[in-house]
Amino acid sequence: MQRYLSKVHQLAAYFKSFEIQRILRSQSRRANALSKLASTSFSALNKTVLVEVLSEQGYLEDKVYSVSSGDSWMDPLVRFLGHGVLPDDKVAARKIQRKSARYALRDGYLYKRSYLGPWLKCITVEEREKVLRSIHEEICGTHVEYQMLVKKALLLGYFWPTIR
Repeated sequence: MQRYLSKVHQLAAYFKSFEIQRILRSQSRRANALSKLASTSFSALNKTVLVEVLSEQGYLEDKVYSVSSGDSWMDPLVRFLGHGVLPDDKVAARKIQRKSARYALRDGYLYKRSYLGPWLKCITVEEREKVLRSIHEEICGTHVEYQMLVKKALLLGYFWPTIR
C-alpha cells in the first residue's frame, strides 16, 4: 500500500487539486469482484507440464481417402452444355434446360452469364472455401463480415449457388 501512496503523491504534483472519496464495497459490485480476484491465491495450483515422448510414429501408412460426396452442383449443367446429356427424370431435365440459358461452358469451365458485368466463374464447394480463405487473408486486418467477403468474391468473378 505504501507504493501506491508514493505513486499518488508523485501524480498529485501534476494536478492543481484532487479529492479522494471512499466507496463502500457493498455499494460497488465491480470493485468487490476485483478485490476478490486480486486476493485469490493461485499458489496451490500445480504448475508442472507433462510431456510424453513417443518412440515411434502414431501412424504407419500413408493413405489418402476421397471425401467428395459425388457430383457437384455444376456437373448436370456441364454434361448438358458440353454433351447434350439430360437426366432421365423429366422434371430435373426441364429444370436443367431452363438453368442452362444462364450458363456458358468455355474451355471446360462453367461460367454464369451476366448482362452488365463480367461472366462469373462457377466453383465447387472446396474451391469456394479456398477462395473465401484467400480473400479473408488479404483483408482480415479490417475484420469484415461475411457480406463483404461475398461481395469481394463476386467482384473477383466467382459464383456458387449459395453465394447470396
